[in-house]
Amino acid sequence: MKKIKTIVFDLGGVLIDYDRDACVDKFLKLGFPNAYELIGPYSTAGCLLKLESGLIDRNEFYNELRQSAPHPITIEQIDEAMYSFMLDIPEYKLDMLTDLRKQGYKLFMLSNTNPILMSLIKEQRFTIQGKTIDDYFDRLFLSYKMKAVKPHPEIFLQMISESGIHPEESLFIDDSAANIATGKGLGFETYLAAPHEDFRSIFSQYEPFH
Repeated sequence: MKKIKTIVFDLGGVLIDYDRDACVDKFLKLGFPNAYELIGPYSTAGCLLKLESGLIDRNEFYNELRQSAPHPITIEQIDEAMYSFMLDIPEYKLDMLTDLRKQGYKLFMLSNTNPILMSLIKEQRFTIQGKTIDDYFDRLFLSYKMKAVKPHPEIFLQMISESGIHPEESLFIDDSAANIATGKGLGFETYLAAPHEDFRSIFSQYEPFH
């Protein structure tokens, strides 16, 4: 078995299931015909990409979106549309994270995300077992805080630099082939997760450094 120290998880599509179609439909109903481009399968565009990249803050995003809308919309309507993207996190995946930490692995999250979704995720998705998100991860590396997005190598290199991890001693799990390609190119062990996959069996190939 290969020994690793760190497991790096993507969020949407790996830990939390998502419903892109529901989100796109909400934005279409708000009057955005470009909703399919704005919310891509594995990446975003326009002002949503700027929000995920940390180039604009939450209020600037609201203002930009409202100004481009064909009719008046509220912040609450925007939040409702955004929240429809994220479904629930299966509880067995929370148990999985707890078990992996008990085994001695360091757990990181590396996610292209934004402050609107993260507030929902922290307050509602990772609290169902009476814990907080920080009980499941050693570090969170979030695109809007790092001002970089996957699959660009910069966000990986920032994570490596700030944490001191060694890619060859780390497993990176993501649902995007482009993100996996970048991780592999930087020396990470990688695993491409399929939609709604229970991938717990892959950890039998590894054991933690002690």
